[in-house]
Amino acid sequence: MIRDVYTVLRWLAPRERWPWLGLVPLVSISALIEAGGALATFGLLRLVVEPEQVRTAPVVSQLWRAWPTDDPRAVVATLALGVGVFYLARALFLSWVEWVRHGVIFTSSSAAAERLLARYLAADYRFHVKRRSASLIEPMTRASDIAFELVAGSAVNILAEGVTIAALALVLYSAAPPITLVAVAIVLAVVLGPIVLTRRSWERIGDSERVLLQQQLHVLQQSLGAIKDVKVSGRQPFFEEQFRHVKRELSRVKQRRSWAASAARHGVETTLVLSMLLVVFLVMRESASGSNTVSVLALFAYTGFRVIPSANRIMLNVGYLREAHPWVATMDDDMRRLRVPVPPPFSPAPPLLLQALACEELSFRYEDDGPLALDRVSVTIRRGQSVGIVGATGAGKSTLVDVLLGLLTPTAGRVVIDGLPLAGRERDWQRQIGYVSQDVYLLDDSLRRNIAFGIPDGAIDEHRLAAAIALARLDEVVAALPRKLETVIGEDGVRLSGGQRQRVAIARALYHDPPVLFFDEATAALDNQTEREVTEAIAAVHGTRTVIAIAHRLSTVKACDQLIYLKDGHVAAVGTYQELLGDSGFRLLT
Repeated sequence: MIRDVYTVLRWLAPRERWPWLGLVPLVSISALIEAGGALATFGLLRLVVEPEQVRTAPVVSQLWRAWPTDDPRAVVATLALGVGVFYLARALFLSWVEWVRHGVIFTSSSAAAERLLARYLAADYRFHVKRRSASLIEPMTRASDIAFELVAGSAVNILAEGVTIAALALVLYSAAPPITLVAVAIVLAVVLGPIVLTRRSWERIGDSERVLLQQQLHVLQQSLGAIKDVKVSGRQPFFEEQFRHVKRELSRVKQRRSWAASAARHGVETTLVLSMLLVVFLVMRESASGSNTVSVLALFAYTGFRVIPSANRIMLNVGYLREAHPWVATMDDDMRRLRVPVPPPFSPAPPLLLQALACEELSFRYEDDGPLALDRVSVTIRRGQSVGIVGATGAGKSTLVDVLLGLLTPTAGRVVIDGLPLAGRERDWQRQIGYVSQDVYLLDDSLRRNIAFGIPDGAIDEHRLAAAIALARLDEVVAALPRKLETVIGEDGVRLSGGQRQRVAIARALYHDPPVLFFDEATAALDNQTEREVTEAIAAVHGTRTVIAIAHRLSTVKACDQLIYLKDGHVAAVGTYQELLGDSGFRLLT
């Protein structure tokens, strides 16, 4: 448990850990206030039973001497009013401490989630290929809150309640030492016993809940993300059954957790109440003075009913710590494995592909022991050329483009730009690229923000926006929309046709006026007329931009300066369309 607390705090920057240290004196002061309340209640009850003690009590006697009346009851009434004011101030202070504590918890959770997102976004593209999106979303949404609320927050709660019980025990000890020792022994046994006995069960509950929540999100993403296919194929019952199974398993896990917490609470309350009855018996047996017996019993009653919830909270928070362990372990694994790289110094003049982009004996495999997706690929693409990459499905076309984009690191060989290795300069290179994929992702936002992707509204260049729209042949689409560029196009562009979505993606790639354009089967979803228009637009910039395109239809790349024909991960042939027609394998693609 202590290791998990250390792990969670390690995710924070040093300046973000200071508020947690500041919580220690706050909860300690809260505990002292609780003890002060018990002491004040005890003293007041003794004076209520025997007002004449006002004349002899150490502190109160001085107040009585300064009082303008000789009536002890007036002093007691004033003290009662003072105790009431004290409890009002106590409530305000404890509420403020809770406000501060929860602020620290959720601010830290937010900081950790932001840090984890930065690591995910900076991670190698291969990391994202291997992981489900649900397994990445869960740590940033739920796991970070659980880590700080149920681990760091629970640790603070345990400290606060532990100090409170210790302070109350000292107050009790000052009134009845032997009986207090018996009571403390009982409380320790009642609290520590269930903690030891239920140690593993809480961890199993937490691990089961974490796995099931990931499965729940995964099922929802699949069923709602493919809603058109689900409805047309009539597969609603299949996805409903998947969700029902996961949800019911999750309900059973939550039921076990709630039962474990409530059973432990009822057990603690019952045991402590029985213990209080034992204390009553011991107090009445030991006390000679009737007034002292009443005040001591009142003190034990007050502290007992204050200790019961504290003991319950300690047990519950220890359970939370155990339950959160699998979440912490999962999130910490990503925090450790994924390091945010130190960004290279900003280059005011990044490489502009003045001469050529080349692959030298480039090989790549997705798994260390897996087959080669690319096998000793050597090609050269000169500035201003339009190059088509063709081949059958599985030939390695998209993998080659991902390597050229700087998303995948070659297993062997290298990519060079103007004779210099791409490695270490990927970000500068990517600033020169416009990329259009076949599987376009559009934001559930305005058309303007989809084209000027990731740019704040105030920084959007209207001239660039208009030029990109014109080049992508998107003018008529924009003119037909009810709110023009401010029209919200729906999640993943659901309100647009397939061809319109693709043209939005092309406009997005062209917005920055990049010198290098990559098209990964980007015209596959376009109709023949629209494809011809886009192809003509691309041809219009021939010689001023370098264009690299994976072709779904060979008609798209027929006019390219050079075609790279891939087969089983290696280069089978390089040449113009007419030159490659002599290859029997290439002819099959036509």
